Amino acid sequence: MKTFEELQNIWDQQAESNIKPAAEDIIKKAEAHTKKIKRNHFWTRIILSLTAVILIYYYIWVGAYKQTLFNFGLCIMITMLLFRVVLEWISVKKLENLKTDTTLIEYSKLASQFYQWRKKIHYICTPIIYLTYVVGFTFLLPVFKENFSRGFYLYIVISGFGFLLLFGLFMVRIIKREIQLLDFLKNIY
Repeated sequence: MKTFEELQNIWDQQAESNIKPAAEDIIKKAEAHTKKIKRNHFWTRIILSLTAVILIYYYIWVGAYKQTLFNFGLCIMITMLLFRVVLEWISVKKLENLKTDTTLIEYSKLASQFYQWRKKIHYICTPIIYLTYVVGFTFLLPVFKENFSRGFYLYIVISGFGFLLLFGLFMVRIIKREIQLLDFLKNIY
């Protein structure tokens, strides 16, 4: 029993840790997380907008408005990208309302509202937008099959769906990271 008594003595000699982070440290960390989220929103808007512009250019260049199925598929893809860009612009505006110089109760309330907004985007809107985008891409495939060689068509199918799969996995990882940052901002007390 001597070992237990030694362990008990060591345990009893420990000083209680009442060290809590200073308010300034919490505010700095919250501002750093907010800055990171803003940067992520910026790059998301840039990438999605650029992709939409490329698809619009392709739509005009190919004359997709002349082919019903191709037109429909490309319009779905463009619409989904633009819808997502609009959601990101709204998120940026909501994030700007999240000020660290307000009272703790007000900040917690605003952070919680922003957190709920982003969760809706990530868990409801993003899967719907992504799946609809994939459907739009699928509508393009019969036209590609008609107009391209079998080898190039297979390349488009394999690389297209391969890209969509990898991009989906990448998106899940990014969403998890943002939810962790938002959890931190929401749980500041």
